[in-house]
Amino acid sequence: MIVEYPMPDTTSPVYAVGQLWRCRGRTATETPLLLINQIDVHPHRGQILHVSISDIQVRHAGLPDGILDALPHIPVIAQTLERSAAEHVGTAAPNQDYLPGYAEWKAAFDAGNAGSFGIAVAEILQIVEGQLAKRDQLPN
Repeated sequence: MIVEYPMPDTTSPVYAVGQLWRCRGRTATETPLLLINQIDVHPHRGQILHVSISDIQVRHAGLPDGILDALPHIPVIAQTLERSAAEHVGTAAPNQDYLPGYAEWKAAFDAGNAGSFGIAVAEILQIVEGQLAKRDQLPN
């Protein structure tokens, strides 16, 4: 008797501009929404997804209410969505607010001074919050 087991599908989902992905956040009430605004294909690094992240609660003392609820541009790779238990929830037009951040990132990337995140969205948000806290503590 021969028993065959199907090979598990280990391929990443196909990502496209305009896709919306709901991800696991840092708490049960934080469920970030990622919008893919642009996809760059790098010959050695593969796809780099340029996303906007909304529905977040990042502490930022520099804002009147102390909370940042969206990030217009974050460069990520597919592993970020995979590590965040992302679920495809729909489509939307790209958020044009990502363009200034993308232009700054692209110049730094081309100069070898920037990369992309491959960690979970929750970890990215923790890093952003930590960096904002450090910046807010600097003397003016």
